[in-house]
Amino acid sequence: MSNPMTKFDDITVVVQGPVQTFQDREQEPGITEKCLSSVRAYLPGATIILSTWPDQKLDGLDYDELVISEDPGPNIRNYHKDGSPQFYNNNRQIVSTLAGLQHVKTPYAIKLRSDNFLTGNAFVAMQQQFPKRGEPFSFLRERVVVSNVFTRRYAKGFEVAFHLSDFFYYGLTEDLLKIWDLELLPDLPSSQADSIRGGPGGFPIDCTQMFWLRALNKFYPDLSLTGLLDNRPEAIEQSNQCYANNLIIGSPADIGLGLCQKFSGNARIARTKGKCAQWHFFEWQDLYRQYCDVAFQPDVTLRQRVRLFLTRLLHVYPTKLETVLKLRKG
Repeated sequence: MSNPMTKFDDITVVVQGPVQTFQDREQEPGITEKCLSSVRAYLPGATIILSTWPDQKLDGLDYDELVISEDPGPNIRNYHKDGSPQFYNNNRQIVSTLAGLQHVKTPYAIKLRSDNFLTGNAFVAMQQQFPKRGEPFSFLRERVVVSNVFTRRYAKGFEVAFHLSDFFYYGLTEDLLKIWDLELLPDLPSSQADSIRGGPGGFPIDCTQMFWLRALNKFYPDLSLTGLLDNRPEAIEQSNQCYANNLIIGSPADIGLGLCQKFSGNARIARTKGKCAQWHFFEWQDLYRQYCDVAFQPDVTLRQRVRLFLTRLLHVYPTKLETVLKLRKG
């Protein structure tokens, strides 16, 4: 739900990323203009900071402040079996996000990718609707609203920990800085390629796990994962407590987020198999009840719970067997 009559002048939206196709990253034509227009429509009075790279075509774009950062280039986090490096845009995301947040002067801020857009402002009210907090791993001053797209509960059929989406963040500016004030990643030397495949199944941690863990490690250095599928009971418990005590996890429809074509329609993450592997809003509410407010009643019906269970029975749990068989074959 949205309230277009409300003023949002205590919010700054950091739209981060390329405006057009940049280097090796494809960009949907016109998507950044759509992104900026959506902010004006759903957050009237909010400040828009466009944090992007040099030599982008900015004609016709509606923003209040422009932040241009030097491109740090792609980073190497892994290597293919043939020894060639795998390139990621992790440092680019850190630089454009942090540079924008450092210019924010309002108490609240949003991190919004330049290839996504708003469909409402429900996240503003949602951020204040879950006031109780537990003590363990509660490092943010207030809750931060995030998207469940790529906030996976399951990956390759296995339950996973700390797999937090990097798409959308809304909360206090100081809290977003706690999350995104990160050191740049050095390139992984080829001699260390085997060391990051030491976790269960040999899968290194995902980029989303890496970002969230690096933020958490500034406050809790002992939190760690050995790989994507490191789902030791203590890791899952710690991950759930971090979610419950710091965040609110909702779907794009719940929070008012629109996705570019790359992540919608027939995209793998937008299909039933991809969606049912993500955390659902009522599942996060279950965590809130468990760790923060035992009197809270999640907004969910039995039918919804059964439907999700059956969908996972069809799409998620069989994938676990497939993964196990593949690993046995080597």
